[in-house]
Amino acid sequence: MTKMSIIVCHPERNNNITKNKTFNFKSNKMALNQKIKKIGLATALIILAIVLGSAVGVYNIKSGKSDSQRIIGNWQTVDKDKDLNSADLLTIAQVAVYGPYALTKKEVIYLSTNTDSDGNVLDPKSDYIISGKKLDAKYWSITAYDENGFLIKNPINKYSYNLENVKYEADSTSFKINLSDSAQKENWLPVNNIKKPSLIIRLYLPSQKLRNNLTTETLPSIKKIK
Repeated sequence: MTKMSIIVCHPERNNNITKNKTFNFKSNKMALNQKIKKIGLATALIILAIVLGSAVGVYNIKSGKSDSQRIIGNWQTVDKDKDLNSADLLTIAQVAVYGPYALTKKEVIYLSTNTDSDGNVLDPKSDYIISGKKLDAKYWSITAYDENGFLIKNPINKYSYNLENVKYEADSTSFKINLSDSAQKENWLPVNNIKKPSLIIRLYLPSQKLRNNLTTETLPSIKKIK
C-alpha cells in the first residue's frame, strides 16, 4: 500500500465542513531518508573538520613559530627578553606542553629540539652524542620524548640525565650523553622503538649570566656519529 487517505479536520467559521487530504507515505519516506542522509553527511563533515582542526592545532603547537619564540642553533625557547605572562597564545600552548606555564624565565627556561646541530631531524636508528658542560642553573635536566610527547619506554628505565646523575668527563665539567636505540656503556639515553625522538632541556633557577647568554656555545650540541 503506497497511499492512504487521512482526514484532516479544519474548523471553519461559517460551517462544519471537513476536508479530505491524501498523504503519500512512500514519497515522503524517500524525502525523509534524503534529509537524514544530508544531515548525516553534514555531521560527518563537521566531525572531520574538528579532527583536522585539532590535528593542525597540535602540529602548530609543536612546530609552529610564535611571536615570543627564539631559535638558538637547533634549540627553540621563549624569547629571553619576554616573560611567559606577556607571551602570545601559541607560546603559552607550546610552553604548557613542556611544564608549568606560571613559572617565569627567572624560574625556569625550557628548550626543545627534534633535530641535531646540523639541522637534520633526529633518527631513532642513528646514534648521537649530546655534548655539553655544566649549565649555570640550580638544577637542569635533558629528557627524551617520543613523537607523541611521552617518555620512551626502555630496558633500563632511563628517561633523562641531570646535573646529579650524569657522569662527567675527567674535567668534572664536561659531559657526553649517548642518544641511541642500542645499549651504550655510560650516559645512555635510550630511544627504542619510536619514530621521532625529541629532547627537552629544563633549566631551573638559571643564573642571570646564563639567561643573558643562551648561545650555541653555552647549550649542548647534538652530533650524529653513525
